[in-house]
Amino acid sequence: MTIGEIASVRTGLVTARKKKEASSSCTYNYRLLNLKCISNEGYINESYIESYKLSSELKEDYLTQMGDILVRLSAPYTAVLIERPELCGIVVPSHFVIIRVDKRFASPEYIYWSLKRDKNRITMMQNSSGSTAFGTISSGLIASLPITLLPLNEQNIMGNLLRLAEREQELLNKLAVEKKVYNTLLLNQIYDNMKRGNIK
Repeated sequence: MTIGEIASVRTGLVTARKKKEASSSCTYNYRLLNLKCISNEGYINESYIESYKLSSELKEDYLTQMGDILVRLSAPYTAVLIERPELCGIVVPSHFVIIRVDKRFASPEYIYWSLKRDKNRITMMQNSSGSTAFGTISSGLIASLPITLLPLNEQNIMGNLLRLAEREQELLNKLAVEKKVYNTLLLNQIYDNMKRGNIK
């Protein structure tokens, strides 16, 4: 079985073709993902989300929905899972493929885990066009990736374990960044005190 048999797989919106026309008085405001939004660890950094204005309303096909899996079509082919309400309704550009799983057969979390496995990452790298660092893949390649479906209850167990592990990793990464800022400020303060002769 392949991913394309249990999910719809399509590329995102070509955003340059849908910009707001200057002559139009009607404006639809959206949030737009970009490549910087997606960390290599597989989560969305909301601080990089852009504003995107259109003259007409977009189809929901191009807006993130709960349970969607997005895969970056250029190296390093990072996959992210939309699992929080605040990440829904964001425009997905053509740099990504949108995977919507048929939940009668598969758990989005399980498909997400499968896409992150080394064998699938290697397949993506081997079938990319262009250089190793900047090679791109197609939505058709992702749709053709094979997958072994476990019973749904076992898929859910795998998915929940992955989400817990990734949430822990995300928190550790954020803590490391905050700790680095704290240590820098602390060292600068100690240095300034030493210069003023306040520390012997």
